[in-house]
Amino acid sequence: MLGLSVHSSWTERLRNGLPHVLAKLQTGFRPREERITVLIPSRMRVGSAWADVVIHNVSSRGLMGGSDTPPPPGSYIEVRRGTIVIVGRVMWGKGRFFGVRTQDRISVKALIDEPRLASRPQPQKEDAKSDRRAENRLAHEARMARGVERSRAFSSMFQYVGIVLTIIAAVGLGGSILYGALTEKVDTVTHALQGN
Repeated sequence: MLGLSVHSSWTERLRNGLPHVLAKLQTGFRPREERITVLIPSRMRVGSAWADVVIHNVSSRGLMGGSDTPPPPGSYIEVRRGTIVIVGRVMWGKGRFFGVRTQDRISVKALIDEPRLASRPQPQKEDAKSDRRAENRLAHEARMARGVERSRAFSSMFQYVGIVLTIIAAVGLGGSILYGALTEKVDTVTHALQGN
């Protein structure tokens, strides 16, 4: 009986004091950005898998989505709505809902106004013009690669010549200093021998 009364008085104090404690904790924090409640059906890619997702609320730096296959926290996802692509990291998950912090700012109005595509975008047909552009691009990349290799070979040769010239200059300077020192000693000995 005593344990029950202590427990009930403790929980009552906790319930009465909890809003006060939360208010104290939140005084130093920046207020949360306003979330706009929406229901926007979209597509989500996690890795190489695509799934349906519904965006439930959105702010300029994040969104809350719901999916039958929610991504795990820490994973990077891509959400597509029409032509808009949102890239972000899943910060939390609870059941089928998850929160995403986006890489770039989200234009909430553009996301809401963006129409859903009737079908998946079709790849453009291959024609002679695009083949020619691809060939030109490959030829340009090959020229660039050859230029990089020539530049690398020239810089390697320049470095080698610079090192050899530095060594020759150091040997010449050392030889000159040694010659001067030895000549002075030999002259001293020669004068001493001639003087006797």
